[in-house]
Amino acid sequence: MFMEGVNISDYALIGNCRTAALVSNKGSIDWCCFPEFHSPSLFASLLDKNKGGYFSIAPINEFTSYQSYINDTNVVETIYETVSGRVRLIDAFTVVSKEAMKNSLIPEHEILRIVEGISGEVKMKSVYFPQPFYGKYRVKLEDRKKLGIHFGWRENIYTLLSTCSVQLCDDKAVSEFTVKGGEQVAFSLCYSNYSPVVLPELQQTSRKRMEDTIDYWKKWIGRCCYKGVYEQLVKRSVLVLKLLAHAPSGAIIAAPTTSLPEELRGVRNWDYRYCWLRDASFAINALIALGFEEEAHAYMNWIIHATRLTRPEVQVVYSVYGHNTLKEQSLNWLGGYKESVPVRIGNGADSQFQLDVYGEVLDAIYCYSKLITEFDKSTRKFVLGLGKVVLDLWDKPDNGIWEVRSGLIHHTHSKVMAWVALDCLIKLSKKYQWKNVALDRYIEVADKIRIAIEASGYNEEIKSYTREFNGKTLDASLLTLSLFGYCDYNSPRMVTTCNAIYSRLTKHNLTYRYLREDDGLTGGEGAFGVCSFWLAQNYAKQGKLEKAITIVETMLRYASPTGLFSEEVDPDTGELLGNYPQSFTHIGLINAVLCINEELLKGET
Repeated sequence: MFMEGVNISDYALIGNCRTAALVSNKGSIDWCCFPEFHSPSLFASLLDKNKGGYFSIAPINEFTSYQSYINDTNVVETIYETVSGRVRLIDAFTVVSKEAMKNSLIPEHEILRIVEGISGEVKMKSVYFPQPFYGKYRVKLEDRKKLGIHFGWRENIYTLLSTCSVQLCDDKAVSEFTVKGGEQVAFSLCYSNYSPVVLPELQQTSRKRMEDTIDYWKKWIGRCCYKGVYEQLVKRSVLVLKLLAHAPSGAIIAAPTTSLPEELRGVRNWDYRYCWLRDASFAINALIALGFEEEAHAYMNWIIHATRLTRPEVQVVYSVYGHNTLKEQSLNWLGGYKESVPVRIGNGADSQFQLDVYGEVLDAIYCYSKLITEFDKSTRKFVLGLGKVVLDLWDKPDNGIWEVRSGLIHHTHSKVMAWVALDCLIKLSKKYQWKNVALDRYIEVADKIRIAIEASGYNEEIKSYTREFNGKTLDASLLTLSLFGYCDYNSPRMVTTCNAIYSRLTKHNLTYRYLREDDGLTGGEGAFGVCSFWLAQNYAKQGKLEKAITIVETMLRYASPTGLFSEEVDPDTGELLGNYPQSFTHIGLINAVLCINEELLKGET
């Protein structure tokens, strides 16, 4: 019973900070991996409606539906309306407190789905169609009666429990049932990689587990200290970040999906279930500003741990556990989201050289330093090691922040981030009075980098900093020069750069990363979400609040009905593109809104 015609924006995300699932507004879980974000999928109908597998619960007869999060939670409710009645479907990965985990046996992972009758009488149907390893393998389901519908695949054990009868039909488990107003039917999908499997009691306690999950999320978001404009959108964004944070390691993944296309039927389809150091500075800033210091500590600890295998150099992307080899391969048996192929797993960016990442990591460390009185010797050694790499490599060409596959060039943004790296090292050395550091050398090379940027990275003809040294084209990454403190927001060159990007890279107030550049790939892409928020942040700081608010509110119109953003937006159709939901876009929203709110408060005083 896979539902036709779904778009990326038709999905909400549920998760437990280890893995996640996308639930459509028609009640179908069409993407879910176990046991980790980057594990092979159990359901992947999002990438192939026939082969991928799904778990749907919906009325049998014609219906309309709408979906939302229960306020201040990551629990999703879908309301079905039919001619005979109304029904509510509540979906969540159950989560419990650390204390509850110590005092009771609970499944390693549980997706809990509760169907509640609101009014009238509605005939419903559930179809459980698991297809392991991205739909490559078929499974044989076994009905173990009170112990549920069972199958094992490799070391994985999956069990479906239900409070209504379930019938096996080939490789599907199907249930047809009727729900009246006030009645409830529950389904529980449990995962384990060990035996004996822990199965939850369903008839008496499912509602309590759902209520505990709702309470967990409300208490967590209650720590958010932000009060101001777009408050609910900021809270939703940080709730998304929490879903994308890997609890065992502290890592924050880019997105929980793979191969959602940047261009429909195009080849720009990437696996984003990993952690990009590029995001570090913006994420740490956002978490600290909103009062989530525990998450900031965890993320920084992950950065320090994950980079151990590659030090003193760092690479672009790592797995949640710090694995530095992410072999990229194509899954040729999947048809792709709306026929967008290839479907890829792994990511070839693991072998690229991106100079900018050193600046982003060191800026994150400097921002994080406000939370601690001193770094330990190991971390200090790591920080200084990053500085040595920058001193050695700052004048080398690289792949750049956008990971182009057309070869190495001298990206202006990368040179700026090398300057940022050394600037942060200078400030850290002074703050902590570190001895025996190459402070004079940092200052000397930072000055040399700045001279090179101002001489070769700005084009007087187009009145803008440029994508590459001695170039004539634009890149939205240049909007971050002011965000990282390389220059003042109101410096003449930054003002004209923002204006040039708005004029030449922005369409309908949505900003592209770049246009008409050879990046080593065929086809194009949509406007890049975080770039619009960077532009808004610059305009807010330049005193152009009305323009900044217009850009933000334009972006908000393209959020999904549940408030989620993908990586990109098609400016002509408004369709969401790229992996979803995208942490970088939500981080951009948070930082832009914080900036706008700060400027509005200044105007009131």
